[in-house]
This record gives sequence, C-alpha cells and structure tokens, in this order.
Amino acid sequence: MMAWRRQTGAALITALLIVFMASLVATQLASRAVFDNARSSALLERDQAWQFALAAEAWASEVLNDMRRDGGDPVDHLNQLWAQPIELPAFDELPVQLSIRIEDLEGRLNLNNLVNADGSANEVVVERFRRLLRYNELDENLVLAVKDWIDGDIQPRFPDGAEDDYYSRLDPPYRTGNRPMRSVTELRLVRGFDDEAYRLLSPWITALPPGTRININTAPADVLRTLVEGLSETDAERLAEDRPDEGFDTVDELGRHPAMAGQNLPDQGLAVTSNHFLVRSQVALGRSRLRTESVVYRSDAGTSRTLLRRQGFIE
Repeated sequence: MMAWRRQTGAALITALLIVFMASLVATQLASRAVFDNARSSALLERDQAWQFALAAEAWASEVLNDMRRDGGDPVDHLNQLWAQPIELPAFDELPVQLSIRIEDLEGRLNLNNLVNADGSANEVVVERFRRLLRYNELDENLVLAVKDWIDGDIQPRFPDGAEDDYYSRLDPPYRTGNRPMRSVTELRLVRGFDDEAYRLLSPWITALPPGTRININTAPADVLRTLVEGLSETDAERLAEDRPDEGFDTVDELGRHPAMAGQNLPDQGLAVTSNHFLVRSQVALGRSRLRTESVVYRSDAGTSRTLLRRQGFIE
C-alpha cells in the first residue's frame, strides 16, 4: 500500500514537471513569436521608409531635370521650386510623414578647387579660402595644409603645410589624401583643423569634383564676402538681399551692384547656374525614423545621376 502511494506521488510529480516544462516551452515560443513579429514589422517599416527616401530623391532629380529641359530656365536661384522646403501631407493608407530639402552645393566654396590639375595652386580660390578662414577667426595659413592634403606630391608647403612625414607621427598615424577630397569631413583630418574649426566652416564649404564654380545666385552672404578683399559683412548681406527675384543673369551684374563699388571682382570660378545639389529627406513611418542625403549631379542637358547616397546627415 505504501509502495503504491509512493508510485502515485512520483507519477503526479512527474506529470506536474511535464506540464511545467510544456508551459515554459509554450511561453518561450509565444514570446519568440511576439519578438519575431515585432522585428519583422520594424524591418518592414524600415524597408518602406527607405523606399520613400528613394522616391524623394527621384522626385528631386526630376524637378531639377525639368528646369533644364526644352530650353528651360537659364539660371538657378533661390526662388525656384527646388529651393523651397517640401512637406508632403500625410497619406491616408499609411502613417508616413515625408519632408524634402534641396540645397545647391555650388553655392559653397569647393575645397578641391584650391589646387589645379597640374598640382599648382589656384590663387583666386586660395585667396577666397584665406578670407573665409580670417572671417571665422582662424589662421589663414591653414590653407597650406589643405593644399598639401589635396595635391599629389609629398612636399610640404612652407611654413604650415603637412604631408606624410607629419601625419605618420600622429597617434594613430595615417597618410595624406594626395587627391581631391571625397567628403568635406576629411577636413577634420588636416593639420590645424579640429572639430570646432570644421563646424565653423562647414556651412560654407563643400568637396565636389574640381572645376565647379560658385553660383552667385545661391551663395550665402558669408560666401559672397569671400569673393573680393575688404567687402564688409554688411555689404555682403546687402548683395544677398538685393539679388533679383529671378536671379542675376550674368556675373557682371553682381559686379555692378553698389556694394561692389570700387571693387575688382574676379569672375574666375563664378557662375549663375549649378550642377551639384544636396537632397535631404526625412521619413517618419510608424516607429521608424530615417534621414538620408544624396548628392545629385544635374547636367545642362536635363539629365541627372546620383553621385553619393548615405543614411543620416553629415553635420
């Protein structure tokens, strides 16, 4: 009788253990299913957000292309559609918010223009960059290190240039670029430029293929001020504010502005049109948040291609 009771008790305990283990496995499977569903939903939302970002880029490219087709607008200026912020209304069938901003990168000073194709300095651009450094209370001779970073040789410019001999002794060591910059963020690697200096200059500089020109219709006052020596901050702001609604038709029109009286404006590297644009989009879809940047090249014939695409904004 006692043996029977012991066997019954053992069987009951075994049954309870089996039920417990089954419940534990079921709970884990249910939890895993919930986790997998949440992960799948998040990935789906992220995928959809990315498609919206690509659509924003395609739309921006089409807007830019349309301006050049069939003998369109001969100049680029800040009152055109591309320069206006775009906030799309919410979609009825999908909880998404999409905003698009297009910026003219040729309204900035292109650091890759500091050095000519033969390795010599482009003195007009060098002087403009010196002024930008000075106006931001930075040492003008920092331009020497930037030229050394871009040119193809390994001879440092006197007195504040820098080549491999300098960078290889840093911790960690690295080598000079010795080619045009791929991104303006490379400036952080150049001798004499810390993060603070980079952030001071970043709104006014870019790194595009060599040979681009500054669009006087889209350049901010801080860039216009670098065009000639001695132009005051007030006069530069007047130049920016007094631009015609439809933009200057020629560079000479800028030179005839009263703020430029007595100034000799070198027209080298200046233009009233642009070809390189930065497209920024922000997508909010469900719980997903996505920010993308694209550098778009728009040809004079009204075709475009994306040169660079990345997630996140480079500040």
